[in-house]
Amino acid sequence: MSPTFKNATRESPNINGTRHPVSIEMIRFDPEWQFEDQASGVFYKNGIIPNKLFITYLGGVINPECANKALENLENMFGYGLLHNCEYIRIADYNEVISAPFTTRILYANTLNRLNSKYNCRPSITYICGASILLKTMLRLFSSYVKQQFIFVPSVQDALHIINTPQTIAIAEKDQQITISQKEIDRFASLCGELLFNETVTFEENNYSVSPENPLHDLYTIITLLNDDLKELRKTEKEQKFKIEESLDQSRMLNSRLAVEKKNVEEKELIQQILIDNLNQAKIDAEIAIKAKSEFLANISHEIITPLHAVIGMTELLCCTPLNDEQKSYADTIQISTQLLHQLLNNILDFSIHESGKLDTEKSLFNIQKLFDDVLSLLIDEALKKGLQLTFAIVPSVPEVLSGYPAYLLKAILNLVQNAIKFTNKGEIVVSVETVSESPDEISLRISVKDSGIGIPDGKKELIFQKFTQLDSSATRKQGGTGLGLTIAKQLIEFMGGKLDVISRENEGSEFWFTASFIKPKDNNISNSDRTSLPCQERHHSQQPLDKTLTPINKILLVEDNIINQRVTTAMLNKLDFEVEIAANGVEAIDALKEKVYSLVIMDLQMPIMGGIEATQEIRSKKSGVLNPDITIVAMTANSTMEDKKNCKDAGMNDFISKPVMMPTLQELLNKWVTALP
Repeated sequence: MSPTFKNATRESPNINGTRHPVSIEMIRFDPEWQFEDQASGVFYKNGIIPNKLFITYLGGVINPECANKALENLENMFGYGLLHNCEYIRIADYNEVISAPFTTRILYANTLNRLNSKYNCRPSITYICGASILLKTMLRLFSSYVKQQFIFVPSVQDALHIINTPQTIAIAEKDQQITISQKEIDRFASLCGELLFNETVTFEENNYSVSPENPLHDLYTIITLLNDDLKELRKTEKEQKFKIEESLDQSRMLNSRLAVEKKNVEEKELIQQILIDNLNQAKIDAEIAIKAKSEFLANISHEIITPLHAVIGMTELLCCTPLNDEQKSYADTIQISTQLLHQLLNNILDFSIHESGKLDTEKSLFNIQKLFDDVLSLLIDEALKKGLQLTFAIVPSVPEVLSGYPAYLLKAILNLVQNAIKFTNKGEIVVSVETVSESPDEISLRISVKDSGIGIPDGKKELIFQKFTQLDSSATRKQGGTGLGLTIAKQLIEFMGGKLDVISRENEGSEFWFTASFIKPKDNNISNSDRTSLPCQERHHSQQPLDKTLTPINKILLVEDNIINQRVTTAMLNKLDFEVEIAANGVEAIDALKEKVYSLVIMDLQMPIMGGIEATQEIRSKKSGVLNPDITIVAMTANSTMEDKKNCKDAGMNDFISKPVMMPTLQELLNKWVTALP
């Protein structure tokens, strides 16, 4: 409706402060300030005359989602600083607006108030163009909230005309007296009740409509507008309540699923913990079993080797005495059989050590030529007995000194050559070493053992590396053995980082070969003490006259509890012209060393009262009271593992010799450590 006027007037402002008119062409419209949604038809376009005028064209059903996007453009426009520390004239064209929900109006009003406050500006007057009666009423409701004075005009041109024309604008009369009847008051109260309590009732649906000239018309319109806004809020509240209930239902379902998942996780964790506990227990049981197995093998080997030492030692001494041909044949047969038995026992013990993973991981320097010389000296007699030629070929480019695992390399090659000798009846066996690759720090070698033996059928090549396997397992097979030699060689080669392979044709011979990498030490000087020395239990020597170069007055203390071993070792030492005194345990040995000076102590490890390790530690102590705490102590024991050797070294022993002991090995040991006494 058109506003009523009173006599009070005010002048319409001229934005230029002069009489120059303003036009649309003077207004700046930047693309960053505009918003249009083609799908919904909503648009929101802004323009500025800096610090003077702000105009907006808007249209469509302006819902909150579109309003939020439009207000982003409004933020951008204010951000340019074109309205700052000033009063400006506001023009808003509502001709294309279909509707603006209550939430949209609240959002817009709050944003505009905030921006005006942020940039210290405010509209001195606002021209509303093309607003419907309902929209005018709506704008009146929050005109005070946005702190603006609204003037309603039909179009933007009308607003510009008023702005450009100095004239007096009448202000709507605020205090005009009106008269209403009690009936009209009752009808208005009835409408308010219907609108308040009946959500389906609207102003148009009732017969309460009054003419625009009626003094209560504006009140009816305001109540209707408020009712529409209330319905919108109720609808929004219901939607929100529905969403909240829906979210709560989803939360309950999620919590229920989470509870189930939590239970499942807890059950899985419990099962997992049980499995972990079982695995830990299985690991403990396995470690106990391995320890028990190692202890059993150590004990059984000690018990077997002890009498074997006596047989081998006494047989060797017997062979050194005058014998007729028949007696010598018998003695040689006993000696060969005991050596084979000893080799078999060593293979079983080696296999057990390798299976348990107790291999020494510390590398050391060695002379590769010396290593192959040792192999040759050990096996040449065995090869010659079968009429075989055993040769070694190392290319000149291979360095003499290398760093690696010499003991394991020696053992692997020994087993490969012994295997070749076993299955070769005529011809030759060639051990060759070639360079595969080389760098300043490392060298990779191909080591091969080639024979002219019986060969391997194609279908059985994979079987030869399996433990306890013989190609001919029948009762009439020609070759004996446990089938552990190649298995042990394979384990040792793989430990050194190589892979054992075979090239063979039946009745044409075999070639077992592998590659291994070694470190090239910067200093190639290597002393005799650094060179690989063979495990004493591996040395098989042919019978030769003994070298009696030691002074017979040298006295050796033999610490040994086994009577048979006392007799065997004493006989061997006497044969080498040594005088022997015996102590049955470590305590007796310490007492003897307090009374006399000896050139050497040969110490067993396992003895009652005090064993060899403990006795050595006591002898090396300054408080022991022995005459010579630095006396040479050599361990002589049936326990020959790496761990045993390390324990002996850590205790302070000077050397280690394994039972059964051969005379040449014992003589070599004495030549190394014994200096003739004056």
